[in-house]
Amino acid sequence: MSDEAFMAGFRSGPLASFRLMKLVHPHMIRRGGGMIFNFTSSVGIRWDKANYGCYGAIKQGTRALTRAAASEWGGENIRVLTIAPHAETLALKQWIDQNPGEAEGFFNTIPLGHIGRPQEDIGRASAALCKQDLNYLTDATIPLDGGQANF
Repeated sequence: MSDEAFMAGFRSGPLASFRLMKLVHPHMIRRGGGMIFNFTSSVGIRWDKANYGCYGAIKQGTRALTRAAASEWGGENIRVLTIAPHAETLALKQWIDQNPGEAEGFFNTIPLGHIGRPQEDIGRASAALCKQDLNYLTDATIPLDGGQANF
């Protein structure tokens, strides 16, 4: 991976999350709290990181920012979670087309046997995490991946 590609990933990942959290923070304080989700991947904790080192480092950076914000802003009633989804996306479909053998092996590691549907699986679970019943949950990575990761 080139330095430019690595920096592009960093800008669209941890740096974008950092900037957005800074933008919403004053608004959340004014309204008495809130909920922030940052998105990551299980690739940072993969058992086989070959060819995924830079991507994993970028995603772990987002997790580190999430943990810091949860710690620093918890007293302001702001909860911060990281979600690690496996969802049907255009990028995933492209990866599957480009790497059919690796994709088949990847799918075989998902206990529920399928990739999550964006609205039904990822969206509904994310909405459930916002409920008052879970208002003590912060500073965690929630794998929405059919049981594949081992966080």
